[in-house]
Amino acid sequence: MSKVIKGSIFLLLGIVLFFVWNSSKKEPVALTPEELIKTMKAEKIETHSLNVKEFKPIFTKIKSLTQLEFYKMDAIVTKKILMVYFYSDGCYYCEKMKNITFADSRVQKELVKNYVAISVNYSKYKDVFRKKFTLNATPTIIFFDREGNQMKEDISYGYQGAEDFYNKIELLAEPF
Repeated sequence: MSKVIKGSIFLLLGIVLFFVWNSSKKEPVALTPEELIKTMKAEKIETHSLNVKEFKPIFTKIKSLTQLEFYKMDAIVTKKILMVYFYSDGCYYCEKMKNITFADSRVQKELVKNYVAISVNYSKYKDVFRKKFTLNATPTIIFFDREGNQMKEDISYGYQGAEDFYNKIELLAEPF
C-alpha cells in the first residue's frame, strides 16, 4: 500500500476519531502569566529565556488510549514526534517542569515546530494508561517517532531543567 493511501486512511480515521472525541472535550485551564511569575518568585527561579508574554499552553490533555491513538496518527500525518507527558496531582517536580522547563521560550518553540505534545494526569487516569505504560514515578515523558513507534531508549524520567530538556528534544527532532 502506498504512503499516500496509508496517509489518507490515517487522516480519515483521525478525523472520525477527532469528532467522536471532541464531542466530550473540555477546555484545558491555562496557566496565566501572573501565576507563573508568582511561582517563580516564590521559588526564586530565574531562567534566561523565559518569556512570560509568549507563554501558551502547548499540551493537549488526554484521558484515554483512543485519544492517544488519534494524536499518534496526527503526528504521523504531520511528520512530527509525539511527546506524551505524564504528571500527577501534587507532584512537586511535575509542577516544576510545567512552570520552568515548559515555560522556557526555546522549549516552547521547539515543541511547536517539531512535536505533537500531549499530557496525561497519571494520578487520575492510571487505570486507563497502566495497560500500555508502566510508570514508576512522574514526571515521565515518552516519545513516539514520526512513524508512530515508541522510542523506548529515549524515555525521560524525573525533572529536567530547561536547558537539558531543550537539548534532548532538539536532538530527537533532527532527521537521520
